Amino acid sequence: MFRRSVLFVALGLLTLDASVNTSHANELIDNISIEPSARYRYQQISDDGRGDAIASTLKIRLSAMWDSQEHFSAFLQADHVHAFNEGRYNSVTRTIATSPIIDVPGSELNQAWVQYDSGNNWLLKLGRQHLGYNNERHLSSIEFWQNDQSFDALTFTYDDKINWSFTYTYLSKVHRIFSDDAGAILPESDPRFSTNPNRPFFELGNHDHDSHLANLSYQINRNVTLTGFALLLENETAQQFSSNTVGLRLEGQYKPDVFRYIFAAELAKQETASSSPWNYSGYYGFIELGAQYKSHRLSLSHERLTEQNGFAFATSLGNTHLFLGWADAFSSYSNADGIQDTFLTYRGRDSKLRWRALLHQYRSDSSDANIGQELDIELAYRYTRDWELTFLASFYKAKDGLEGLPATQEDLTSLMASLSYQF
Repeated sequence: MFRRSVLFVALGLLTLDASVNTSHANELIDNISIEPSARYRYQQISDDGRGDAIASTLKIRLSAMWDSQEHFSAFLQADHVHAFNEGRYNSVTRTIATSPIIDVPGSELNQAWVQYDSGNNWLLKLGRQHLGYNNERHLSSIEFWQNDQSFDALTFTYDDKINWSFTYTYLSKVHRIFSDDAGAILPESDPRFSTNPNRPFFELGNHDHDSHLANLSYQINRNVTLTGFALLLENETAQQFSSNTVGLRLEGQYKPDVFRYIFAAELAKQETASSSPWNYSGYYGFIELGAQYKSHRLSLSHERLTEQNGFAFATSLGNTHLFLGWADAFSSYSNADGIQDTFLTYRGRDSKLRWRALLHQYRSDSSDANIGQELDIELAYRYTRDWELTFLASFYKAKDGLEGLPATQEDLTSLMASLSYQF
């Protein structure tokens, strides 16, 4: 009788334990959300200097988020890029004699991080993640291309939701837009292989770092924000990109009547780190004034990157597509020439349709020579919350060009259409 009672109790405990474990498993599953998405892109470039190019690619993305509903969360994101005409365009990672289109085919783990949210204004994130400071000029995940830029990092963020916000990041590795496949040795099919099989450092897919990044913002009032930032870069793979950059950014807006007035100003200084073989000190300046009426916004901007000793202010972790024109004639990580870009921007929206147009005038910072002009146009139509069709056109017209950037010495036209779907 005693043994039978013990058996019943044991069976009861096992049943209870299984029930608890099942409950925990169900709770864990309930806290996981999975989000697939896809983006097809067709891009065609007419390049008088480097040769015409066409790329047809499809990116499939799968994202999974786990949230404990308390303090911890985790995120995984995997991408696969399929090129329908692989090998017939210059992705830089796989080079042929055409104008580059940096949509590299292949698969990657794009993000993988865990996060602790204190619930008391600060959080800590560890792992492969997206990063971006301010307007992404100096630090960005560059989400335009089919392969993002992501960072192996530890990030601490504090935000009091009133005046102060602060972000500190320790950076150990950068997974760049050229993909993990862009290793140290060029493929034998690369036309440069027979001359030098080593891949140029600015084309490598991954850069190891021992770098420290910080961004501190203070909201002076509900209209004006002052931000200070520092990027102390020790690039262990490409020491040429090791530099120390500090800067200030002031931005704000006022709406005294039906018009909203916008302004932004930024100044940064950069010096090469002791580990860099380059030797220069450069400045970055930016100023913008604009006005908005309902959904229409017009702004005039001026950006300046200075040069010294044959090297210009570098933004090796920044967005190389968003600035200096969408034709990407200036998207070089080893630019030796200072540049001034004065551009006019008009953007608007009507229901599901939005548009943007930019007109650039590029000049050399050292000689004031007329480099060229560029017109960029964007049209985007969001058919539903899930579907969006985008069209981009860039027309670069060369004048004197820049000696250190052959791409700027010839006319270039880039046309792109993309269709994205959020499942």
